[in-house]
Amino acid sequence: MTLINKIRNKLVIQYANFFSKFEVSLQNNLALLSKDLDSPLNRPTSIAINVTSNCMMRCQQCDLWKSKPERQMTFDEAKIIIDKLHSWLGNFYIFFTGGEPFINQDLPKIIKYCEEIGLITHVNSNAFAINDKLAQKIIESNLSSISISLDGGNALTHDHLRGVTGAYDHVINGIKLLRKYRADGKLKIYVNSVIMQPNVKQLSDIVKVASSNHTDGITFQNLLPTLASKKTTKEEFHGPLWPKYTDLKKSVNQVIKNMSKTPILLTSKDEMKYALRYYKNPSITNNIQCSAGLNNIIIDNKGDMRLCYNYPSIGNVFKDDPKKIWYDLKSRQQRKIIRKCQQPCKITACNTINTERQRNVIVKSFERFLHQDPQ
Repeated sequence: MTLINKIRNKLVIQYANFFSKFEVSLQNNLALLSKDLDSPLNRPTSIAINVTSNCMMRCQQCDLWKSKPERQMTFDEAKIIIDKLHSWLGNFYIFFTGGEPFINQDLPKIIKYCEEIGLITHVNSNAFAINDKLAQKIIESNLSSISISLDGGNALTHDHLRGVTGAYDHVINGIKLLRKYRADGKLKIYVNSVIMQPNVKQLSDIVKVASSNHTDGITFQNLLPTLASKKTTKEEFHGPLWPKYTDLKKSVNQVIKNMSKTPILLTSKDEMKYALRYYKNPSITNNIQCSAGLNNIIIDNKGDMRLCYNYPSIGNVFKDDPKKIWYDLKSRQQRKIIRKCQQPCKITACNTINTERQRNVIVKSFERFLHQDPQ
C-alpha cells in the first residue's frame, strides 16, 4: 500500500468516526423526541430476529420450552426479511434469538449473508449445540459476537437452573471451540448470567469462569418474570428464584470490591448497585418510562413484527413493508400503551434509548469500502 493510500485510509476512518458520532447523536435526540410524541421520528437501529422458538434446555427462569415446537425460519425466509430491512435501513445491528438459535441449522448461512451485505451480527446462545463442526461454521460465517448463557459458577448450579445434565460442560466446551477456530480473534465471545437465588453466592465464581476461559466480557442480568409464563408478576417476585437480599448484598459487594481486578466484567458499578435496589424493591422500576419500540424491533419466526415481546404483532414483514409497519397508526397506538407499562423488563438494555451500536455499523461500512477498493 502506498503512502498516499495509507493517508487516504486514515482520513476516511477519521471521517467515519466523526460521521458516526453525528449520526448516533441525531438518532438519540430523535428517539427522545419520539418518546414524548409517541410517534417515531427516528428509524430502528437494533433488530432482533427469532429464527426458532424451539430449545433443548428446561430452564427454571423460562417456560418457552413448554410450548409446542414450531417450524423454524428458513434461509430464504430470513433473506426476504433481511433484504426488506436493508433496503429501508441500510446497514444495522441484528440479533439472532430463540429458543436456542443454533437449533436452526440455516443460521450460519443466514449470518454469513448478513455479514456479506454489511450488517453487524450477534447471537444469544446456550452453547449446547456447539460442537467442533458447528464452531467452524460459526467462525466461517464471520459472526461479529456471541453471548453465551452461564448461570452458575459450577456444573451443579448451572445444570440445575438449566434443567439439563451436561449444560455447563457444553458452555465451557463451546467457548473453547470458538476460541480455537477464531484465528484472527474477530469473533467477540461474551458471557451473560442471570442473578437468581441458586447462584446468588456464586457471582464472583461466575466472573472467574468467564475470565479463566478467556472470554471478551461478562454481563449480569436481573431476573425478570418468567418468559412465556402464566404466573403473575407478584408471584414471580416471591418465588424460589428470587434472591434473598442479605445473600445478594454480600455477593454484589464482593463483585464491586473486585471490579478493578476484573476488567472482564462489563456490568458497571452503578448497574450492580441498581440490581441491589431492584431485588429489594422491584417496584422501583415503576418510575421508569419504557422505551421499547423506539430504536428496536423484534421479528419472530413467522415474520410477525413486534415492538416488545409482551405485546401483539403490529404487522407481518412477509406481507407488508417494514417501514410502513414501523410508522403506521397501529404501531403509534401501541407505543402509547407501552409508555405506561409497569412490567420490570423495562430495565433491560433493549428498552433503553441507546443507538451507540450504530456507530460500529457505520465505521464497519467505511472499513468495508476501504477493503474492497483496489489499492
